[in-house]
Amino acid sequence: MLSNNLIKLSTINKKISPFFDLIGDKFQSLHVFAKFGIVGFLVLIFILPGLSTIPPLDRDEARFSQASKQMLEDKNFVVIKFQEELRSKKPIGIYWLQIASASIFGKDNIISYRAPNIFSSIILIIVFSFFVYSISFKYFNLNISSSLTFSFFSSLVMATLLGFTIEIKQAKTDTVLLTLCTVQQLIFWKIYNYGKESWNKYKHHEYVWLTRLFWLIIAFGILIKGPISPLLFSTTLLSVCILDRLVEKEWNISWLNLFLWFQGLLIVLIITLPWIYLAWQATDGHLILDAINNDFLSKVKSGQENHWGPFGSHFFFLLLTFWPMVLLLPFAVRACLDWKHERFIRFLISWIVPFWLILELTPTKLPHYILPVFPGLVLLILIGISSPPSGNILFSKINSVFRAIVLIFTLLLGLSLIYVSLNFSSEILIFFLSIVLSFMLLTSIVFGNIFFLNTNNYKLSPLFGMLILAGISNIFFFSYIFPNLDKIHITPKITNYINSLESKPDTIVATGYHEPSLIFSLGRDTLLLSPEEAALVLIEGDNTLAIVEERAHTEVKKILNKFENKIIYLSSLDGFNLAKGQKIKIHIIKSAENKD
Repeated sequence: MLSNNLIKLSTINKKISPFFDLIGDKFQSLHVFAKFGIVGFLVLIFILPGLSTIPPLDRDEARFSQASKQMLEDKNFVVIKFQEELRSKKPIGIYWLQIASASIFGKDNIISYRAPNIFSSIILIIVFSFFVYSISFKYFNLNISSSLTFSFFSSLVMATLLGFTIEIKQAKTDTVLLTLCTVQQLIFWKIYNYGKESWNKYKHHEYVWLTRLFWLIIAFGILIKGPISPLLFSTTLLSVCILDRLVEKEWNISWLNLFLWFQGLLIVLIITLPWIYLAWQATDGHLILDAINNDFLSKVKSGQENHWGPFGSHFFFLLLTFWPMVLLLPFAVRACLDWKHERFIRFLISWIVPFWLILELTPTKLPHYILPVFPGLVLLILIGISSPPSGNILFSKINSVFRAIVLIFTLLLGLSLIYVSLNFSSEILIFFLSIVLSFMLLTSIVFGNIFFLNTNNYKLSPLFGMLILAGISNIFFFSYIFPNLDKIHITPKITNYINSLESKPDTIVATGYHEPSLIFSLGRDTLLLSPEEAALVLIEGDNTLAIVEERAHTEVKKILNKFENKIIYLSSLDGFNLAKGQKIKIHIIKSAENKD
């Protein structure tokens, strides 16, 4: 049994947390709360840095935030718009959450729109931590101390994954979706496991309510990101049934009745249909149809917005998004191979593999798409590490090769960071900090390579060191290095310059540089125009200021040359447009009537 092998965690626990063992059995409750308290503290210091210091990011974050801000200003909580254009990207759920947050913390601060991510990530870690503790204690029959250790590491791993920490700091859908999908899958396991073990005993009200909660979460998931939540559920359900049939040699699917399908469908409809109906009525169906055709179906048919990738792209994305635990991915494979007959392992495989394959088959690919499988991967890795190896020579070779790949990748990542800081920051301190951070990244992986070089060494102690180094690296990067890469944050430079003017313009136009962060920072009345239109407004307007990107400046200048007496060149700003991946130069031009 897998549980018999995981008992070894009890001895590992004593080595990695002697402080807690000093408390003793008489203070077991304090023991538990102390460990969860430390986990909570570490999680917060790993995920919070950068939330207030990183400026609004282009393009998605700024679009989401601006759309939510406009809904709050207009008191219109049904129709989603960016300026005057219908925004059919994602359903209403995330906008409602951001509106609620902005109404509390202020609508002009980007952290207000990131707040739902903060709260959802905390909920995710808490639920995940208690689930791991519960399943370790009840399903694997571990003692309290070992269960706490398993829970401790699983939570800490989630909090240090680079892809997770990146998404937390952006006011988008994916962190909230990850939380909903994780809770959804954990409830799925509870229902599935209970049904397989004691179908005839399904009379407990708490399981009925648990099932209703499951469908409620599915409905909320639809309002956050459309079909992703039900897709994950469907693929997991189908895969679980097939794997059960292969292992048990018979179809045992009576437990499916535990999902209360009619009640579930009714809950989903009650939660989702009101907004769909209201949005349809308010926009003559355009908002809903555009969301289906231009957002969802276009991703399925082709690589939307040049985000195409070949089959296998998500594996390469994983090298970055799953750092630093990417080093230990082979242990997840070992857990699957060695313990595939365990029900919990089959559930984790069903959670990860079919959903992953569908994403690989979908033409449009972005690194964050694979986030919903991260918790399942974390659990598989920890089970693989905590279990003695089977002596599989092939696994040992694959593990060694994969470590070498991750080591090379981390070295390149560190060198890239040094290059970026040297070229995109005006502060020499950032360059030296990047060197320190790069050394820490490499040290973390080397540390893991040394301790996990022999597959017979399956202790969790070196993992703790890796995670601490990774967490500190996150703090370094997000709290100081990335916010101070001033050349890639061109919008704050523009905004700060305009705000420093003694005479504030009545009208602001922009041409060439149309990034949504500009709208969020300067206001929805900022006009995004063609070069010809911008030049004419600048000449004919009163107290007008124009933001002109260098590539558009040639056309603007042709018109302005005839009216040199009517305009003033205030400043030029150099930077790098991260969304387009190109250097830019911004000219700030003002009507001559307002010359100071």
